[in-house]
Amino acid sequence: MYSHESGKIPKRIRASANDNLNYLLRSGTDQQINFIFHLNGHIDDERMKKAVRLTMDAEPILGCRYVINRRRVYWERREDLDDLEYFTLIESENPEAEIRKIVLYQIDPSVESIIQIKIIRSIEKDILYIKSDHSVMDGGGFYDYLTLLCDTYNKLIEDPNYQVEPNVQASRELRQVFKHYRFRKKMRSLLRDEGYMPTWSFPAIGTGKTKKTYTLRKIEPERFERIKTYGKERKATLNDMFLTAAFRSLFDLKKPVENKPMTIAVPTDLRVLMPTKKAETIANLVSATFVSLKYNPETTFDEMLLDVNKQMTKKKGIHLGMGQTYMINNLFRLRYAWVRWLANRIYGGLYKRGKMHPIITNVGMIDSQKRYFGEVDVEDGYIITPINWAPSFSMGISSYNKRITFSIAFCEDSYDKRTIEQFLDLIFEELPQ
Repeated sequence: MYSHESGKIPKRIRASANDNLNYLLRSGTDQQINFIFHLNGHIDDERMKKAVRLTMDAEPILGCRYVINRRRVYWERREDLDDLEYFTLIESENPEAEIRKIVLYQIDPSVESIIQIKIIRSIEKDILYIKSDHSVMDGGGFYDYLTLLCDTYNKLIEDPNYQVEPNVQASRELRQVFKHYRFRKKMRSLLRDEGYMPTWSFPAIGTGKTKKTYTLRKIEPERFERIKTYGKERKATLNDMFLTAAFRSLFDLKKPVENKPMTIAVPTDLRVLMPTKKAETIANLVSATFVSLKYNPETTFDEMLLDVNKQMTKKKGIHLGMGQTYMINNLFRLRYAWVRWLANRIYGGLYKRGKMHPIITNVGMIDSQKRYFGEVDVEDGYIITPINWAPSFSMGISSYNKRITFSIAFCEDSYDKRTIEQFLDLIFEELPQ
């Protein structure tokens, strides 16, 4: 079912363990990844539409639908690709209102195109909006897609009849990571990582999932440099700085029991464990590791930063979340109906307890040198992470041209918007001015 001749697009592609896991996680979030790019001019919408369609052949997974049966789950190549609504040009005098509509919309990967591109056009400039379902790609996979889209668009400028070569020999499976490590290292990563059981959650007002919204905050380049310099002087990364500020802000909001470990989940990109640091194809290769701090109102920012840095350095030494992902990969070898039942039991218990790790996901820097469409450049770009309802909570962090964007997407019948804004205020107060 999964073998094919070179250059021939297969009718079915096996769904990886991470594909299936992220689909099941829709019980707590809408599992949508949203990227917004503000351009400094207008791009050719017809050329963009053609480029998007070509990417669906270049990476065949993008032209598939998600199919569930009781035994196995797979991606099935669609026969109606040219009839799908995968590209839309929207002319608007209020582009931000259009962005909000699209962010709040949830793709059904079993029915709709799993990659959706919008150009929101005002008089002077375009906004390029890219939306995908998390079950097909993570943040790293999105960056791979963005590179493909830019390259395809620019090649169509050179040759309007440009055709792509389907990437049919590549694997989307997690084994492209695991094959580089012995069983002992995978088990070492699993056993030495700690913090799997949630100890708290972001303060909620309910468990509703209808009043969807999001909020953004930005740090401008001048302050970015000061934050980076502050961390560098203390041999800490930007991610360490963000985690420390998030911990201190959550401590301020929650006031947990003193000296009790509180944990934040940190999504990690398994691509860093591969010799090339790149996946074979667009895929979902994200895992998670856990950082825990004990609440002490007397502890300074620098003391917490040192603790966070030590933990993250240690976890990099044990290959971050590779061990747990290895176990998840093996779990999904079982009949899908059994795994779905087990996952529902586990997550049902977490929701009943009302505790789930707050997630701080830093998707990193969007490389501005490679992001252009002909003569049109990207002025600003940022991610809006999936919409969460209690007790699930996440904050996304991305940067472009040294401008950092924080995003929190949530349901107002789960979380009080004032608490979300207060949380961001506290983070901005904690970070170096």
